[in-house]
Amino acid sequence: MTDGPSSIPPQGPKEPHKPLPGGKKEDINAPKYSSEGVEYMGMSFTKLQWSKFLASMMNTMMSQMKSENTRMLKAIKKFKDQDN
Repeated sequence: MTDGPSSIPPQGPKEPHKPLPGGKKEDINAPKYSSEGVEYMGMSFTKLQWSKFLASMMNTMMSQMKSENTRMLKAIKKFKDQDN
């Protein structure tokens, strides 16, 4: 071996790891949880209020889906009746 510098490069990355484009992005609208409660879209909720908010949102979405389903079934029935 020689006493001169080695021609073998040091191991490990030369630059810090950069995330790949299109990877997981932080959702700015994601709720922020803390010991006091939840902050969502500028509103603060206690844990009980957050549970009620989510339940209300779920019930609203379910009623919208039910009315949309009823509307679509009526439209399908109307088209079926037109074919006869």
